Amino acid sequence: MTGTPNDDPEKYGEEWDPVTETREWSSSGSELACFALARSKGKRLIQIINTKREPFPIICIFEDYPE
Repeated sequence: MTGTPNDDPEKYGEEWDPVTETREWSSSGSELACFALARSKGKRLIQIINTKREPFPIICIFEDYPE
């Protein structure tokens, strides 16, 4: 995926489904927390999705760094 982690989160927001998501992900309370999660996991943050679903509306999508 190219671009920034914030690539049009509104496009995916309500349509994102944790059951069908195949990429590694975590939920958080803020976009800033996604960057901290990525750093702690040693992963690259590739997308941030705002589902607007409380209590953790932000979904962070990760991938491994290339070798």
